[in-house]
Amino acid sequence: MPGITHDKNNNSSTQNALTVTENSYPCSYNRGSPSPTRSLFKTIMTVTVGPTEEPFLVHRERFCAASPFFAAALNPSYNFRESASNALALPFARPIDFEYLVQWVYTRTLDHEELDCTHPAYFRLIRLWLLADELQVEGCKNAIVDMVAKVADKSNSVPTPDDTRTVFGEDGVREGAGLRGLVVDLFAWKKTDHLVEGHEDSWDETFLRLLVGKLKRMDLNAKGRAPWRNDNDRCRLYHEHSDHINCGGVKEEK
Repeated sequence: MPGITHDKNNNSSTQNALTVTENSYPCSYNRGSPSPTRSLFKTIMTVTVGPTEEPFLVHRERFCAASPFFAAALNPSYNFRESASNALALPFARPIDFEYLVQWVYTRTLDHEELDCTHPAYFRLIRLWLLADELQVEGCKNAIVDMVAKVADKSNSVPTPDDTRTVFGEDGVREGAGLRGLVVDLFAWKKTDHLVEGHEDSWDETFLRLLVGKLKRMDLNAKGRAPWRNDNDRCRLYHEHSDHINCGGVKEEK
């Protein structure tokens, strides 16, 4: 299987991406999300993003409902200046990533004109996951996991070496997160041995160690279904649910 590559120095909308419909993996998009009622659309606030302070006008109630980070920063009881000014700065975020996040908060989908291209661009989804994790937008992270799984199957592809360094590097996806497990499983279940061995770019060392460990534990003769293709397994292995309720509404054992 050929590797998927992209120009990491080109962040324009002409980069390759691949779209996935919401119905492909529906559980994490809508379940447990607040209904779009009138109470979520009362107050407009300003979010400035990136070092250039690009402004986004969003509904305060909507973002507080989706993000504990926003809810805490804008809680009047904590006397943070953001609550009084009705403005929040995210200098560490990329405007394009926040734009994707805004799309998800309002629509519970990851459909976007710059994600609706021909080939997968895992790096965009990984960067969005990192932002959603920073802002504690749990549902968006689960939607990203679902989209990565669907993209991998639809395009018969896996993330690039650069992607593995973004996921498993020092400033990457935190240890124990489901996205890390999914990336390892994609390589373990798909026929990627020649790709990993012969790719001209280097793979992340932590990723390689985890992949080798995974392969040693797997029964290669067993005929099983890849775990991300089953709704319950995907939720159990790769999703995050702070209330310990999985996507099927079943209480998880602690």
